[in-house]
Amino acid sequence: MAELYKMFDSTEEDERWYMASDFAEYFGNVLSSGLLHTNNVPALRVSVGDGLTTRLSTGKALIKGFSYQNTTVLTFEHAIPNVSKSRIDRVVLRLDLRSENRYIKAFVKQGEEATNPVAPTLQRDNYIYEISLAQVRVTSGDKAINPLYFVDERFNEDLCGLVSSLITVPTSEFQAQWDYWFSAQKGVYVTDLLNWLAEQKQVFMDWKDNETQSFENWKDNEVQLFTDWRKVRETEFEAWQNGAETHFTQWFNELRIVLDGDVAGNLFNMITAELPLRFVKNNKTYKYGFSVTDDFNGLIFKYEEA
Repeated sequence: MAELYKMFDSTEEDERWYMASDFAEYFGNVLSSGLLHTNNVPALRVSVGDGLTTRLSTGKALIKGFSYQNTTVLTFEHAIPNVSKSRIDRVVLRLDLRSENRYIKAFVKQGEEATNPVAPTLQRDNYIYEISLAQVRVTSGDKAINPLYFVDERFNEDLCGLVSSLITVPTSEFQAQWDYWFSAQKGVYVTDLLNWLAEQKQVFMDWKDNETQSFENWKDNEVQLFTDWRKVRETEFEAWQNGAETHFTQWFNELRIVLDGDVAGNLFNMITAELPLRFVKNNKTYKYGFSVTDDFNGLIFKYEEA
């Protein structure tokens, strides 16, 4: 094995000689084959010309590190196919490294004539490398190329494409670094997540216990308030009941006296007695009764607070 280094100046004591292939190898290692462009807009555009011709505009290209430039519009003739046959031609840039050629030039690469023709295959080997700029279908009897059968192939990376850098970001190394970091952090994040979930669960349980106790306290307080209210109402009712029972007994006894023996006489004595009866209004007791008028033709109702 040897150490190789290139593109250094010569001195009187040490001459350095480089071949064109050395420069092509250098550029071919860092730049892809294709068309040079400005803002992703390439030149070397093929267009339909007069009759069975196509035109190639100016522009630059790079093929396997070798440079190409077209400075004037080029016109290509397309042969007429046999009767009832069609053909697909390609306009190509061809790098030819054979010693008798050593160039990059534009050519019409003719396809095979057929009822259903296909575009010719590009040649790519150790000596010749072709990129396709466009394909054109030519039909027998046509006096001009139909633009509907014209295909621009400059942006097809498999056939031509734009020059781009072959120096890429080592994404596999970045991915490995990311995987290592993620694996190391994954356990930490999982632990933190589990701890957080446990804390949230405890917070919820504490809240639940507090709310449950608060509800129980509220319920006990309401039960006690109701019990106290009921006792007061029961006491009031019992007092009213006792009073009502006393008044009823008194009234019943008085009525029984009236109804015993001479009912008419007893009633007359009761209503003419000095306020013998009682009634209660607004928590006050009143006594009332009747008296006979002086002419004995009527009764007078009387009452006063007892």
